[in-house]
Amino acid sequence: MPAQPDSLSPKRNLLCSRENAHRVASQLFDARPGRVSIVRTGNPLQPFCVSTSPSRGDHVEVEIVS
Repeated sequence: MPAQPDSLSPKRNLLCSRENAHRVASQLFDARPGRVSIVRTGNPLQPFCVSTSPSRGDHVEVEIVS
C-alpha cells in the first residue's frame, strides 16, 4: 500500500514538492541549457520528476526551454 502524502515526513514533503522540482529543473537548465521539463508522476513518494526528454505520455507540468 503506497504511503499517503500526509503521512510522509516534513523533509520528504519538502523534497517531493513542485517547488523543489522547479529548483532542480532551474539548476539543471543553468548547467545545461536546452529543454528541461517537470513531469507529474502520479506516485505519492515521487509526485514530480525532472526530465530532459519526457515521453509523449508523460504529464508535463512545466517546460523550460532556451
